Amino acid sequence: MRIFEKAFRVIQQLEQDGYDTYLVGGAVRDYLIGKDVGDLDIATSATPEQVMEVFDKVIPIGIEHGTVLVRFENESFEITTFRTEGAYSDHRHPDSVNFVTDVAADLARRDYTVNAIAMARTGELVDPFHGRDAIEKKELVTVGKAFDRFQEDPLRMMRGVRFVSQLGYKLDQDARKVMEDERLWLARIAIERVSIEMEKLCSGKDVKIAVQLLHDTGLWEALPIFKDHPDLMSELAEKIEPLHSLAEWVALCSLLSERPVLEWVKEWKLSNAIKQDAQHLVRILQSDLDAWAVYQMPVHLDDGYCRLVKIYKDKDMQDSVASIRKLLPIRNSSELSISGNDLISWFPDRKKGSWIRDLLLAAEKAVVENKIPNKKEQLKEWVIHGYDT
Repeated sequence: MRIFEKAFRVIQQLEQDGYDTYLVGGAVRDYLIGKDVGDLDIATSATPEQVMEVFDKVIPIGIEHGTVLVRFENESFEITTFRTEGAYSDHRHPDSVNFVTDVAADLARRDYTVNAIAMARTGELVDPFHGRDAIEKKELVTVGKAFDRFQEDPLRMMRGVRFVSQLGYKLDQDARKVMEDERLWLARIAIERVSIEMEKLCSGKDVKIAVQLLHDTGLWEALPIFKDHPDLMSELAEKIEPLHSLAEWVALCSLLSERPVLEWVKEWKLSNAIKQDAQHLVRILQSDLDAWAVYQMPVHLDDGYCRLVKIYKDKDMQDSVASIRKLLPIRNSSELSISGNDLISWFPDRKKGSWIRDLLLAAEKAVVENKIPNKKEQLKEWVIHGYDT
């Protein structure tokens, strides 16, 4: 448990002041499964104000919900007070939060039993909802009634499907039935939150099973664009393999649905960066793979392109992309041996205009395609005598 050593020292500090404190959430779950552990979340009987008295550097990031960020030995730890919650009128935040001193009461508010396990500094587990049994059986079971958990926050339905993808677990029948019966609850959730879950879902090793679950439960009916294309989710389930970004997912969905990237980005409220990356991927997937296509594609998209072309065209292009990129004479336009000022000086009688940009682009393409060396004098000769300006 060396990965927890520093977190255990944080816990020890709180225990020395008389507060019950545990590791909770995904870190405990992933440790018990044997997966790589991510963020370390700590829950305690201490109130936020009491936590601030124990540590020197504390940032009140969500103090109204009992959460503070503690800086300890150059690392950050989220520490949240044990709490129970009232109703979720907005299907996201509880209307009220009550601080408690019992860790079991805190665990009772969580979504799935695999996430409702606490670990003491000694390694001892607090597992009132039998999350360890669910891990051994590879099952996803809600804490309490699925209807209640999903009604509080319908995003938990999407989280369940995401855990199916990431963990390879099976959703229990009660949770699945509520998903089927109340699938349109998911439409109440801000699409930005759903997008985050979709990105994590698509990176899971069992993404194909998870997407099939989205189809079979009818959750797709609550998702933008999918709800208007009844066959799209089943087609996605048939094609999809693990992806590494939302840009890859958007590109694949755009190709399968024949709906433009811009529509996907708008409906799912995604970032401009995702839009640009997805458009690059679609453009090259719809064209022939050559030096100019690889040159125009940002290098960070190479692996994503290879994943998508294997899914969409059933071809392995990893070596092709790598070899083409390795042989490119220039990597970007800044390496071109001529500039706009050069063109202006070579054509002194010509009025400045878009021809400068167009001619530079033509020269850049000619160099990339090895039609002319990236030498200033030779490019000048080509521009003045060999290219129709």
